[in-house]
Amino acid sequence: MANPWKYATTIADLGQLMADWLQGRIRTWPGYGDTRPDDETRHLIPTLAAACRAGYVTTNSQPGLTPTRGYDGRMWRQRAWVEGWITDTALLEHIKAAAKRQGITVITHQPGSRSREYVPITEADGECRTGVGHHIGHRRLIATEWPGIGRHALHELRTATFLALIDTEWGRDNQLWPALTHATTR
Repeated sequence: MANPWKYATTIADLGQLMADWLQGRIRTWPGYGDTRPDDETRHLIPTLAAACRAGYVTTNSQPGLTPTRGYDGRMWRQRAWVEGWITDTALLEHIKAAAKRQGITVITHQPGSRSREYVPITEADGECRTGVGHHIGHRRLIATEWPGIGRHALHELRTATFLALIDTEWGRDNQLWPALTHATTR
């Protein structure tokens, strides 16, 4: 099948396809320019795939990274973070509760919302290189992340909640992922 994403009709379909992409069963997903997840994400694949299959369709993530000399000679550090889409309100509440118990910051955006909230998640020599929380609106974000998906799945995304989870402690990589695993494997 040339573009399995075109035939997705639900968030559940998108979650299954994303899990298949994460695990190397399909070669692409519409919003990403490579055929596989970034190498730093490999150890997160089981957690991310399980979350996708449970109904939290993750689209971006990174592990926590303690200060490390980077390719450019600068000291880089990262916060563990994941974001994605969810329509199951019971699962959403379960994930939020599990995250909050572990001290994880939870950011949600409903359809029609916009936000300038910004949490730095990657720094190089103390300079913010990446942040999350800023929300340009569902339609614009969906157009960027999900070109070519089925129209029914597109409609579901437009009614979904956008959910970001951020570990506020730099370099920590052992709180967010167990909390997400616990919340999505009930």
